[in-house]
Amino acid sequence: MGEHSFLQHLGNARQHQATGGNQSSLALAFGVHHAPKDAPAKLLRQIESEAQALAVSIAASHSKLDYVAACIGKSRGYVSRLQSGKRSIPLKLVGPLCAATGSNLLRQYVELQEALNRFEDDKDSVKRLARLLEVA
Repeated sequence: MGEHSFLQHLGNARQHQATGGNQSSLALAFGVHHAPKDAPAKLLRQIESEAQALAVSIAASHSKLDYVAACIGKSRGYVSRLQSGKRSIPLKLVGPLCAATGSNLLRQYVELQEALNRFEDDKDSVKRLARLLEVA
């Protein structure tokens, strides 16, 4: 029995060394540990830009820019430029930013703008087809 516990202890020590001893801090490196939540429609209607959606999400999460930057693998300055509107938010960062802040507000805003643009395109197509029908 004594030898078995020694081997078990030795195995645990090796496992600790193999992981670098930081298993408990690994979970913190990936941001919020639950799915981002949708923002209320009333709030979404008040948002005027992607930058504002990001800024509101960061403020509501009580996160520091350094934390959000670490979660998405970018610098604090880069995230600052995104939230101030000095730099546009790439679509590939929308998901990671939502995960980092715990809010889908940015994704909801982007999807709303896409839907409005499709509606405008459809409306323009209908007008164009109506003009063609008048001419015919």
